[in-house]
Amino acid sequence: YKQKGYSPEKLEKILEFSNLKGTPSEIEQSFDTSSLDGWNELCNLYDSLKNRGIGNIRINFGIVRGLDYYSGIVFEAFDTTSDLGALVGGGRYDNLPNAFGRNDLGATGVAGGVERIILRLDEQGISCIPSNDTISVLYVNDELKSDAINCASKLRKLGISINIDLTAKSLKKQMEISSSSKFSIIFAPEEFAGGHVVLRNMIDRTEKQISLDELITDPKSVLNL
Repeated sequence: YKQKGYSPEKLEKILEFSNLKGTPSEIEQSFDTSSLDGWNELCNLYDSLKNRGIGNIRINFGIVRGLDYYSGIVFEAFDTTSDLGALVGGGRYDNLPNAFGRNDLGATGVAGGVERIILRLDEQGISCIPSNDTISVLYVNDELKSDAINCASKLRKLGISINIDLTAKSLKKQMEISSSSKFSIIFAPEEFAGGHVVLRNMIDRTEKQISLDELITDPKSVLNL
C-alpha cells in the first residue's frame, strides 16, 4: 500500500470507516456524514424499510461486494439466531444493462444461498406453501403510497401473497397490472380519511368499502381466503 501512495494514517481512516455500523442516528453521532455522496439515499431506503415494518436493519460500511459490478447500495441478510453467515446478498448494478446497449435501464438483484435457507427453514419448522390467491394493493396518488406499502407488508407477514407497484404508476396502469389478482385493495383519499379502503373483486368487478383495521386484523376472513 505504501508503494501505491497510501500512508498508514490514511489506511487507519479507511479501516475506521469500514467498522462503522448501526442506525443512521447512531452513525451520525460518531461520523460526519455530510461528505458522503450516498448518505441521503441510504437514509431514504432505511426509512422506507422501517415503514414496511422491517425493524432489524443496520447500515454497515464494511460490506464489500463486487466493486467492478455493483454501482450503488449493496446489502446482505442474516438470520441472527444462526452463525451460517449471510443467507442472501445483492444490490444495485446499473452498469449491467449498459453492456447490452441499454443505458436507460436501472437494475437491481439478489441471490440466496439455497442450502443455507433450506437448512434454516427446516430447523425452524417453516414450510412454504404457495398460494394461488394473489391480492394487489393499489393507491390513487403518491401521498398514499407509503400507507399502501405499509399495509402490503403487514399482509405479507400474515402469509398472504401481495403485489404492489413501487414506481407510482397511474391507477389505471396499476389496475391493468393487477388484472390477474383475486382482489385489489385500493387506497383512495376520501375512503382512507375515514379509515377505509376500497375492495375490488377483480373477477366480477364489484367494489365495496372495508375497514382498514379489520383488514389488517383478520385479512383471511375479510378477503375470504
